[in-house]
Amino acid sequence: MRLWLLALALALALPGCASYFHDAGPAPEVRRIDLETWPHRELWTGVVFNGQKIGFTRRQVRAADAPGRWEIESEAVMRLQFLGVDKRIRLHALDRVRADLTLEAFRYEHEIDGNRMRVSGRADERSVSFVVEAAGTREEKKLPLTQPLYASSALAVLPLARGLKVGTTARYTVFHGETQALAEAEQEVLAYETSQVFEGAAFKVATRLLGLETTTWIAADGRPLFELGLRGAIISALEDETRARRYLLEASLSKRDAMVEFSLLRAAPIEEPRRVSRMDIVLAGVPQGFEAANPACRRAGDRLECRIDHTALFAGNPQRYLAPTLAAPSTLKEITDLAKQIAQGSTGEEDTIERLLAWMDASIAKEAIDAFSALDVLRAKRAECQGHAYLFAALARARGIPTRIVNGIVYSAEHGGFLYHSWNEAWIAGQGWRPVDATFGQARADATHVKLIEGEAAAELLPLVNLVGRVRVESAAALARW
Repeated sequence: MRLWLLALALALALPGCASYFHDAGPAPEVRRIDLETWPHRELWTGVVFNGQKIGFTRRQVRAADAPGRWEIESEAVMRLQFLGVDKRIRLHALDRVRADLTLEAFRYEHEIDGNRMRVSGRADERSVSFVVEAAGTREEKKLPLTQPLYASSALAVLPLARGLKVGTTARYTVFHGETQALAEAEQEVLAYETSQVFEGAAFKVATRLLGLETTTWIAADGRPLFELGLRGAIISALEDETRARRYLLEASLSKRDAMVEFSLLRAAPIEEPRRVSRMDIVLAGVPQGFEAANPACRRAGDRLECRIDHTALFAGNPQRYLAPTLAAPSTLKEITDLAKQIAQGSTGEEDTIERLLAWMDASIAKEAIDAFSALDVLRAKRAECQGHAYLFAALARARGIPTRIVNGIVYSAEHGGFLYHSWNEAWIAGQGWRPVDATFGQARADATHVKLIEGEAAAELLPLVNLVGRVRVESAAALARW
């Protein structure tokens, strides 16, 4: 699934690195710097993930073609190995802001493995209106505003625009391009410190957004000297353009699967995992506030205790899972025609599900290639688990079967533990929700599938991102097999 893209695009909290940073004494007074006098028109940083160089970021601030308007252009380019595939990611953002850094217009492009999603729109005092486009699908959205709106890219500029002072906190409403959502951001100036990892002294600023946190050390002149996220697994540091771009070459030569190494939940061997029908599992280190969307799991402190029984089905309201979405555009002719062709002569829902799975198994290659929409998968004829879940949902909904996308972990004998994974739940009339895994070709997914959240939009996946690298398997045991 695209979880690792979110983890790279959104840095998380950092504990345990205090020994590298030391109090620098009384902090100097820092005057406010506005965009007119902003001293750093272009800045580059190199990015390291889990000890491996993977890419760079670039930010440019420039005057727009209208008085009192400015443009903040941001770019992140990354390359890494994931399940043996050379992954390429590019995130590009162009925000048009007023002199006070409030957002007026924006255009974002997210590209991964050759697939693209575009988000563009405008904001005024009352609302933000935007269009999301991916693989020929298009959604128009409008969100009401009650507070001034800022671009998430402006969070890099706002500390200096306000004036850096230890102990101060500011809150902003931002539009977040990766999730197409409004969010509350908080920035707190924590300390004034020196370090072995950068020259001089800098203000330590924590930025909290969408439940995630990143820590940046900002020099008095506004340069971001060093940044840490994902509890120290992601590091970015100020560099010149030549050195920053060199990371891509080094990343292309690396054969380490850094994301699998970081996200794998190691566990004792489970024999014949695809035949497990009942399983007990205990996850430890679950962060406070996380609630699993799984009736088979209960919270006990920082532990999640689950008894997974995939011989049972669960009740619920299926109707909203017939509607088309950007990820599963089930009413498009390309989808409906194919679904009708595959299911022709079907004797019922379960037969239709079997036929859809058989067609996907024969037609869609299982590769670690990411997609934003079922159409990306259908046209490329290859995808990873999330892409398989998108396409199955689109085809099943097109045949009148309510289907949702769920996310969690599944046991992998090859890797000796649990990996993050996406699959589906399909509604069987008179029975309830049934787990279906199109990646594994399972009309009833095995019980090593531990559902943690439901949803397909990036904003819905964020709670899962906060588990990566933090949660561990305390115990897991198969209780029964088919």
